[in-house]
Amino acid sequence: MRPAKILLPLATFFMRLGAGFYLYLNHFPDLLAPSFQRFDFYLSAIFAIFGLLLILGAFARKQTLTVLSALILFAGSLYKIFTFAGGLESHSFLSLLLFGVISFFFLCNGNKNR
Repeated sequence: MRPAKILLPLATFFMRLGAGFYLYLNHFPDLLAPSFQRFDFYLSAIFAIFGLLLILGAFARKQTLTVLSALILFAGSLYKIFTFAGGLESHSFLSLLLFGVISFFFLCNGNKNR
């Protein structure tokens, strides 16, 4: 059986939406209760802004918006992974790792599957 290459643009768009939904669930509540003295607020703001730019990058002709936002999201994910305080077998670590992999995919691939 061959892969359905015709559905690849839809699959990459669903990955973008999934990344946006992850960011909405994990970082948007920190933005609703701003605490300007905490670093987590600024990190959540960066994740929210560049997550939105990653989704909007699907509609851009050039790949710069997608690659730049994926670079920032991947770097933020690496920071969160290296400073993770919980257990490595937890669901929150797995979801963070999966988000980092999705960001790395868009960093390497850009809008090429369009």
